[in-house]
Amino acid sequence: MDEKNIDEIISDYLNKDIQLNEKNIKASKLALLDTIGCVFNASLNTPATIFATYGLSDAIDNPISYMKDIESIKERARFFSIFTRWFDYNDTFLAKEWAHPSDNIGTIFSYFIEKNNMKVSTFIDSLIKMYEIQGCLALHTSLNKEGYDHVFYVKLASASVFSSLISKNNSEIIKRTVNNILLDGVNLRAYRHEPNVGKRKSWAAGDAVSRGMEIALVSEFEDEIYSSVQQDGEWGFEKIFLNNQKLSFGKDLSDWVIENILFKVLYPAEFHGQSAIEASVKLADLYKEKEEGIEKIIVETHEPAIRIISNKANLKNPSDRDHSLEYMIAAGLLFKEVKSETYEDNFSGLQQIENLRKKIKVQENKEFTDSYYDLSKRHIANTIYFQYTDGSFSNKETVETPIGHPNRREEAEPLLKQKFINNMSSHFSEDKAKDIWDKILLIDVDSEFKEIIKLLSND
Repeated sequence: MDEKNIDEIISDYLNKDIQLNEKNIKASKLALLDTIGCVFNASLNTPATIFATYGLSDAIDNPISYMKDIESIKERARFFSIFTRWFDYNDTFLAKEWAHPSDNIGTIFSYFIEKNNMKVSTFIDSLIKMYEIQGCLALHTSLNKEGYDHVFYVKLASASVFSSLISKNNSEIIKRTVNNILLDGVNLRAYRHEPNVGKRKSWAAGDAVSRGMEIALVSEFEDEIYSSVQQDGEWGFEKIFLNNQKLSFGKDLSDWVIENILFKVLYPAEFHGQSAIEASVKLADLYKEKEEGIEKIIVETHEPAIRIISNKANLKNPSDRDHSLEYMIAAGLLFKEVKSETYEDNFSGLQQIENLRKKIKVQENKEFTDSYYDLSKRHIANTIYFQYTDGSFSNKETVETPIGHPNRREEAEPLLKQKFINNMSSHFSEDKAKDIWDKILLIDVDSEFKEIIKLLSND
């Protein structure tokens, strides 16, 4: 589709203002609020705090107030982004590559936190563009099939938009930034797969954001633009990392991704399994009634779910468990819910889940795979049913699109609000959390962004 290299496409895109409208403004504010809730919630977690405050004071009261005292803009962004991603509860976007576009929000939040006259409209414009760059790359070019991690697209999207902000849309500097990111290369995704799953998958996005901002800052200095690095036949990015596949956008850049984002509304779990949890919760009563007579639990799913989160023999830690399709289904059947605590080593139902997941058999439904990649549908479907010891089967429970899908946005919004209130509960009263939610949704785009900072701070 693309005739130009991505450095030119991104530079052209960033030099145009997004036409803000009611739909993309609302979607952006929901994304911001959901991310803020994730940050406040994760700031109470000791391992998250250890990684987020590396080299800094670990005494956190209010994470936004804490950010204001961090001198380094890169460290502020890393701090925010690690908390955003820690519990795997922030928004997501699924395509040939998987993405969590809100991983980028720390970049602009860090920048705007020290700018007293920046407008909400500029923040939203920047947010939309980061989501669009990462998401549209994910539509066309898979990194995971080559063994690389999706946070490369976080680094690229954050660096590009940050570069446009600090350079005042200087096309030469933006292009140099993009090409320096390509030169920086990609990282392996081994830490998302057995036997190497660990906490790195929770701090990788913060690391990518920080590194991307560093490259953007360095790219302000006079240097080559490195314009041939993407396609160079001997030493180029596509040659070395992609086996000569094209690094390209799946569609023209606009505001499409923010309007089609997937929110994790009810369950902190990898998104390919969200609809499976919904289906398992619906089957929980039947499971309890028929438990003794169930021989197998059959799951029909889409191919990416099998490749990424299924058929793991051993689950060593919480990072492993929240990326196990069988584990989350077993938890839903047994307990009618999945929480962050469900994955912990000290969870009281851990052994029950471990025993039950061995009965779960996962297989591909090719129609589900096709509808997953169809841009007019973008389903993330799962079907669950039981095979009984006498050879008969239960009725099938199918969920095509989980609660966070765009076509269920109206249904999801009150639940998103409750998720936000719950995530903020250790820092603010319920009434205060509701007030923050309502005021940010209603704030005029011509207002200064510092008004949002004040709402979230202890000031």
